[in-house]
Amino acid sequence: MTLQSSTPVFVRQFLFVAVAIFVTLGMSINRLAGVCFYLLVLLGLIAIFVRGRESIAAYLNSWRSYWPVYLAMSAFTLCILLSQAIVSNGTLKDVNFGFRFMAFIILFWAFLQLEARHFRLLGFLFGVGALVATVKTYLMTNGGLTREHDNFMPILAYTELAMMLGALAVLSIKWDDAISSGRIRLLSMIFKLTAGIGGLYSIYLYQSRGAWLAIPIFVVTSCLAFMPRGRLLRKMAVALAILLVIGGIYGSTSTVRERFVQAGTDINGIRQNSNMDSSLGTRYQLWSASVAIFEEHPLVGVGINGYSNALEGMADRGLITKESAKFPHSHNELLFIAVLFGSVGIVSLLALYFVPLWYFLRESGLHNTPQAEAAMLMGVTLCLSYVANGLVDVMFVWRECALFYTIMAALLMAAVKHFREPGAAYPR
Repeated sequence: MTLQSSTPVFVRQFLFVAVAIFVTLGMSINRLAGVCFYLLVLLGLIAIFVRGRESIAAYLNSWRSYWPVYLAMSAFTLCILLSQAIVSNGTLKDVNFGFRFMAFIILFWAFLQLEARHFRLLGFLFGVGALVATVKTYLMTNGGLTREHDNFMPILAYTELAMMLGALAVLSIKWDDAISSGRIRLLSMIFKLTAGIGGLYSIYLYQSRGAWLAIPIFVVTSCLAFMPRGRLLRKMAVALAILLVIGGIYGSTSTVRERFVQAGTDINGIRQNSNMDSSLGTRYQLWSASVAIFEEHPLVGVGINGYSNALEGMADRGLITKESAKFPHSHNELLFIAVLFGSVGIVSLLALYFVPLWYFLRESGLHNTPQAEAAMLMGVTLCLSYVANGLVDVMFVWRECALFYTIMAALLMAAVKHFREPGAAYPR
């Protein structure tokens, strides 16, 4: 007998609608991601309490299996509270930064109430979200001719999310195996592949060199997902060939070549200690200043609102230029968090990256269905993409990026469980 979630149908339907709106339009319409996030949290709380003792006990029981992930996703809340107790330059509103991640402990439970068909539909909607973002990027950049356009979040981060959605859409092709109609499966595959190409096109339009770092992750996980088991060397060879093709296509355009030439010019300027306010020169200054500030405040940093003052202090001492001191972050996630929260922040950030990644990698060693294996690879893609993008930019400081990570991590972790244990009760 197939068991179903004891959560009322209307709660599950609202959950699906809210997350569907989030993945399709949440990154493209200002404030919509936040509205969807808090609605999902509310629905998650309803799912926990709706059956009284039964659902509460089932939720608490989930801590036995998932407490490392729950704790990792709660680390920044504890970090901010410690920082406020010692540095005291934040406000109650700043705790919301940590809650964006801590909400995972509610959202994961909420997404366990969804059904397998909901996840299959979301795989299609990942593609819709990627294409919506690609079209918006095309309009904002005037077809790739300009890199300056007002948006409620940086276009760099926006295009990185577009590529992630495209990658998740491609990997979700494995979720369509249960569709009986071969024609529908084919159409779905074509659409999702188009979305994946669209995600790559969006980062090409903006011409950010940093966003290219995540492309190998997308290519490798796709090869692992769609090539036969075993023969790892062959998979890596195919991945390398695909990367060479993508690199050849990108490199054949004048705009990409110009970006590489500019990078060389910037590096020469750094070596000669001239033109330090160039794109790479500014990053070099920010990274150097961030290391210096961390060395002066190694335990809990300068506090959540202390970055600008600390950077101005570096400029006053002549360690960086006045222009570089105007930047709001370090252009590196780890260094920025190290400045704000010190060693405690570094531990929190690494936990945020690698504990969910550990969970998804651990699942690959279990007896998974192809759909569960795809969900695992999607989770790996998500976590590693944030790691790669964080090397040259900050992601979590932007609301939509933080919410995307939390919601998608919770959703994909729930998908792994659903597809590995089809028909199981959530909860009983």
